[in-house]
Amino acid sequence: MHASQVYRKYLMWGLYALLFLLVLLVQDVTLARQRFFGAKLNLLPMTVALIAMHLGHEVGGLFGLLAGVFWCLTGASDGSATILTWTVIGIAAGFVCDAVLARRFLPALGLSALALLFHEGVVFFLNLLLADAAFSMGLWVLVTVGLSLLACPVLYLLCRAIGKVGG
Repeated sequence: MHASQVYRKYLMWGLYALLFLLVLLVQDVTLARQRFFGAKLNLLPMTVALIAMHLGHEVGGLFGLLAGVFWCLTGASDGSATILTWTVIGIAAGFVCDAVLARRFLPALGLSALALLFHEGVVFFLNLLLADAAFSMGLWVLVTVGLSLLACPVLYLLCRAIGKVGG
């Protein structure tokens, strides 16, 4: 690799990390206190899936693992489950896009929905088992997924633009 290619890869990784931190701040500072139809929005699993979609399964899984560890270290209530779910999301999204799907918007929307359903479902079932949550709260998982997908076009375009930087 030439020096310019290495620089572009570092720039791409830095921009992906900056995007993740920006989404983290938007979610925790502005959206954390807002409830829409009884559910909170969750943009981070979708961000991990979209980044992994452009990077591939190996690098996407690594990004999901590092993002999950960072999220866990922030003291989030679902932090330990996040390490597992985001790593699986990164590997699965990257592998599906490498093997089957094209890196377009509609597959990205489908992968984002599956990523959100997987993450929210695992967290919901862990809350059922460990925290005595009501089973009726499962409807909030679907509302969270549906409303969080409204941000998918913006995040997809940002991830695609950052992916073009890396070449």
